[in-house]
Amino acid sequence: MHKRISHIFIIMLFFIFATTPIIANMPPTISADSAILMEEKTGMVLYEKNPDKQEYPASMTKIMTLILSLKDNHLNHIIQISPEAAHVESTILKEGEWITVEQLLYLMMLDSDNGAAIALGEYISGDIDTFSSLMNQEALQRGAMHTNFSNPNGMPNNNHYSTARDIAIIARQGLSIPHFKQIVSTKNKRIHFIHPQIYYDIENTNQLLFSYTGAIGIKTGWTNAAKGCLAAAATRKGYTLIVVVMHSDTGQSRFNEAAALLDYGFSLRE
Repeated sequence: MHKRISHIFIIMLFFIFATTPIIANMPPTISADSAILMEEKTGMVLYEKNPDKQEYPASMTKIMTLILSLKDNHLNHIIQISPEAAHVESTILKEGEWITVEQLLYLMMLDSDNGAAIALGEYISGDIDTFSSLMNQEALQRGAMHTNFSNPNGMPNNNHYSTARDIAIIARQGLSIPHFKQIVSTKNKRIHFIHPQIYYDIENTNQLLFSYTGAIGIKTGWTNAAKGCLAAAATRKGYTLIVVVMHSDTGQSRFNEAAALLDYGFSLRE
């Protein structure tokens, strides 16, 4: 009888220890409408929640604007700020100012400046409609099949939408561009204008760069319609993960849930 009880006890211990890693690696509960966690190297999806649900991407749109600007590869060219770029909501730019493409890229990605995105779109394509078409062509070529852009900055528009999966695909493309990673991982930057000779000190809106070990970007987003959005990436021991959270309840919850998903992804490697 004693031997039988011992055998039962050993079997119970086996099942407890055998299932413990599975419990430890359970994904977190996510309240955001949609989310995805993806390996940067392979594109393998490690977690998803409504990944193909079309949502307003808000300023995560600017990831594509950055990619197209870097492909244009004229970082030192000087742009004069147009009335359209100066008068859009949420910009520090003023009509007639002169500034380089590179400085506009930092302003757009760190400070989420909407006017910078307009100025870049106008510079590359001449007008915003043509640039939006270029954005959509690039998205389709990269496999972002459920996305339509109607502007370069993510301002609300019924015809402007994307998905968590598509944003992750686009972000993954961006991370393959060296200068992309340099820009989106920058925490603070002094933005210099050519004329007038002024500067602004800006800080990246992505809190994970300051609080999450290994964070390397990428872009925040927020409008009343889109709620909290975040495309983020982090690297640990040479292993990079991309996470996208869309329509999170608050500005803070997007960071918390993205961090929780990244923790989950890295735990799978332990």
